[in-house]
Amino acid sequence: MTEILDLILNLIRTNGTLAMLFGGFVEQIIVPIPSPIITMAGGAFLIDNPQPFFPSILQILTRVSLPYSFAATIGTSLVFLLAYFGGRPIIEKFGSKIGVSWKLIEKIRTDFQKSISDELFIFISCIIPVVPVSLISAFCGAFRTPPLKFYPTVFGALIVRSLILGFIGFQMGETFISLAHGLDKVESLLTIIGALILLGFLYVKREKWLKSNS
Repeated sequence: MTEILDLILNLIRTNGTLAMLFGGFVEQIIVPIPSPIITMAGGAFLIDNPQPFFPSILQILTRVSLPYSFAATIGTSLVFLLAYFGGRPIIEKFGSKIGVSWKLIEKIRTDFQKSISDELFIFISCIIPVVPVSLISAFCGAFRTPPLKFYPTVFGALIVRSLILGFIGFQMGETFISLAHGLDKVESLLTIIGALILLGFLYVKREKWLKSNS
């Protein structure tokens, strides 16, 4: 992992915006790169220092946030589309072995949408720096969120998220690396917690559905 991070950081130092495109894409689908580190590195290495607040934000937006968010949104497609198109066949084939049916999944999705819209859930979840976007992508794919809702909302959320992290990196300079590793530990923990919460949510809904249909 250390070697991969060093490679990414050197690419950002030497290749700038092109490295942001590459890092945003790779971060989502190929290697377990800590998600905060790409945009924080962009803010630390690519933004002229010192700068007033608004010129700094504009530079972060154009040199870090937009290229990163564009590439990362494309990168989320692998997880999202696998869950979107593969979720139902997998559930229909193996779900009976664990007591889950596609009808139950559809019921959960309907109940979920009554309490919060798809767009609001995606946006709020993805702008939190330590929440893994891949987990949200898998959740949205499994619950068949329409792509026309998913992609624009993820892109907008990633812009906000990367602006926040890019500005933190800009303010911290090269000392951001230790913070990024700390965020990565929290991110890994949240991935496990999020998966457990989702499984628990499915279990509770399954029990209620079985009782109401018995």
